[in-house]
Amino acid sequence: MAELQLEVQGEDHDIQISPEARLAGSKIKIRNNGGPCSVHIGAGVSGKWSISVAGGAKVVIGENSTCESAMLVAHSAGITIGEDCMFSFSVEIRDTDTHAIYDIDSGERINPDKPIVLGDHVWLGKQVMILKGANVGAGVIVGARAVVSGKVPPLSVAAGIPARIVRQNVVWTRRIGKGQLDLDPAAMAVVASVRDIEGVPGD
Repeated sequence: MAELQLEVQGEDHDIQISPEARLAGSKIKIRNNGGPCSVHIGAGVSGKWSISVAGGAKVVIGENSTCESAMLVAHSAGITIGEDCMFSFSVEIRDTDTHAIYDIDSGERINPDKPIVLGDHVWLGKQVMILKGANVGAGVIVGARAVVSGKVPPLSVAAGIPARIVRQNVVWTRRIGKGQLDLDPAAMAVVASVRDIEGVPGD
């Protein structure tokens, strides 16, 4: 099985990869244009990741997050992924349009890079695209091939192009079958955390 490929240009980068992460077949490329970058990958992270970081950006992948295959591109703003997230195949997350667009009269760039934040226990379906400025709350489910560029509230389902909220007050579980939700501590912890923050009473 292919090992992790790590390509680093420049010095003073902050690279922290847990020895308990399983990243065989993954690629991480760090470039030094724009200053030192950071990559933090937690314990239990697994899957085939393609990560490109430049411009002093920071990429964080929380503990026990998994993917079948995912591309992360952080040019300057950064990408934060919470714990226990689950991504399907060909997921793409970009904090940048890669190329700059300028207003001709003012000379001002009109498409700056923007940070992306995904909360804990987020499930992204096949070929989902998460674009710059997206903020996806804890427990969210994003349907296959959806494109997300704005805010998605916790414990909701988003789908479509552009993504819109199609259901709320739900949570997903890695377990299969009726009556298994209470056996998934990660899912239950997300529900409790969101209700505590938002002041929503439990059952």
